Amino acid sequence: MDLLGSITDFQPYTEQESVAKKRLISLIKQYQHQILDRDCEAGHITCSGMILSPDLQKTLMAYHLIYQSVGWIGGHADGDPDLLSVALREAREETSVKEVYPISGKILSLDALPVPEHEKHGKIVPAHTHYNITYGLIAPENQKIADKPDENKNVQWISIAKIPEYCTESHMIPIYQKIISRMQDIQAQKSKILPEIVTPLLSWYQEHKRDLPWRKDTDPYHVWISEIMLQQTRVEAVKNYYTRFLNALPDVRSLAECPEEKLLKLWEGLGYYNRVRNMQKTAKILMTEHQGKFPENYDKIRALPGIGDYTAGAVCSICFGMPTPAVDGNVLRVMARIREDFRNILDQKLKSGLTAQLAGIYTPENSNSLTQALMELGAVICIPNGKPDCKNCPLQEICMAKANSSTALLPVRMKKSKHKIQKKTVFIFIAGNPEQNPESCRIAIRKRPESGLLAGLWELPNL
Repeated sequence: MDLLGSITDFQPYTEQESVAKKRLISLIKQYQHQILDRDCEAGHITCSGMILSPDLQKTLMAYHLIYQSVGWIGGHADGDPDLLSVALREAREETSVKEVYPISGKILSLDALPVPEHEKHGKIVPAHTHYNITYGLIAPENQKIADKPDENKNVQWISIAKIPEYCTESHMIPIYQKIISRMQDIQAQKSKILPEIVTPLLSWYQEHKRDLPWRKDTDPYHVWISEIMLQQTRVEAVKNYYTRFLNALPDVRSLAECPEEKLLKLWEGLGYYNRVRNMQKTAKILMTEHQGKFPENYDKIRALPGIGDYTAGAVCSICFGMPTPAVDGNVLRVMARIREDFRNILDQKLKSGLTAQLAGIYTPENSNSLTQALMELGAVICIPNGKPDCKNCPLQEICMAKANSSTALLPVRMKKSKHKIQKKTVFIFIAGNPEQNPESCRIAIRKRPESGLLAGLWELPNL
């Protein structure tokens, strides 16, 4: 969204904000992006973050050298129209916190703040107006914090109840309090969303679910095979493999007794061959310890080779009606957008917390469909690597990211580390003459070790 659009979409809470919004829109039209620069003669845009702890009971503030008072963190836009990024940048630069994220992508306050004449870097800065945009930010307390000597000192966490004691700028106290109140409202709204998704999501799923071969029944063997195959693999690619695999190995016993060469041939092309090796290990355990059946117990299923939280959750909820959500990238993405959650979805604590919260909306009657409906929504509507199909989403009326135009910003995930590159010299040994009689030629290959990368597979000799 452009700068004017961002400000126009802001909904004022007070008369003062309405006046500031009207004035700022007029200045944007007059000065355009110059309003982002600190030398704009009519005043300029700044961005602040009201930084609260996750429980919203403490705030991270600093003693500002210019204003000579404890207050929030912020700074000049300096030409950057991405105002949320400016607020996050200032939060990190002025406090040294590394982990900080928005409670929402929407602007929480717009205030025209007078700045007195002051000296900065040896120069006199005339009095002017800051049109300050404020976002609500969250930062865990257990982080290293530090001053920014040319801007502030005494960066510290203080109780929100004690803001009036620390802040000597009396006109700022009501602004702080209104923003904290809005952050509390947003948090309360997020906590109410999960129960509201059940009815519209299940209704949509029953009408629009795809016809997939592994949805024909709830046999744990079938569900398990499909879930393992679908890891790191597209649905369309899995369909034929799934059918061929079950035709060859229709039950646990046949999988447990299958020769390895045949097993790998059935899997050939799917990659990640440890998946199928672990499947056979699990099949053998099921035969020797569970009479060839999956135990109806989450912890026992989770302990089987190659089965993680997601697969165990899928088998238990789809096959046995247990309140065990299957939380994968699809579900994390859907939940990040619905709740407008800017936390890193690769954080295991977030995943564990979300799994526990989702379990609260599961019942024996809806567990099967709810797990699959969440998967389906992430696969065909709230898609990865593309714009979500919000107009056809059954949850569009309650989705906070849609309401606040932040779907493109979510989910947040850490940057992946670069792949390690290894240089190899590969040898091709040919017995025979490929030019005269290619069909009679033989090529030397070798089998890789039984453990490690691509274990047990065949390759050309290399160093």
